[in-house]
Amino acid sequence: MNAPILTRRGFTGGLGTLVVAFSLDPNLVLAQERLPGSLQNNRKLDGWIRINPDGTATVFTGKVELGQGILTALAQIAAEEIDLPLARVRMISGDTRQTPNEGQTAGSQSVENSGTALRMACAEARAILIDLAATPFLQNIFFGLGRRNRLPANLLLPR
Repeated sequence: MNAPILTRRGFTGGLGTLVVAFSLDPNLVLAQERLPGSLQNNRKLDGWIRINPDGTATVFTGKVELGQGILTALAQIAAEEIDLPLARVRMISGDTRQTPNEGQTAGSQSVENSGTALRMACAEARAILIDLAATPFLQNIFFGLGRRNRLPANLLLPR
């Protein structure tokens, strides 16, 4: 019995045609650009938070207090994310000249939508501040190492 020797080329040649097709669904490609919660419609960082020279933060939200504790919850989220005591966070809510347009205030949806957006905005602001603070610190270390080739004895690293 002699079995024919079958190769990939011979196999696909015997099929006549091999069709390879793919599609890039625009909805799948663009899905990565969608931001969560209220951040989708209000993408400017300064519309959500301002870090003041006195070490406090002013947080802006389009949600209003209706007795559900939304302002306390959002202040806690912001304070946690930017690593400030709650007493140093000032909330401005529902002022259409200053705050992002977040639509209606509706119970737990307010914390889900606005809280998520606020958490991301505060995290971004904190990352920017850390980068700004680290740059001169690191430059001093690296330039100091370049000249003296050793760390200064009185170097204090940030916690």
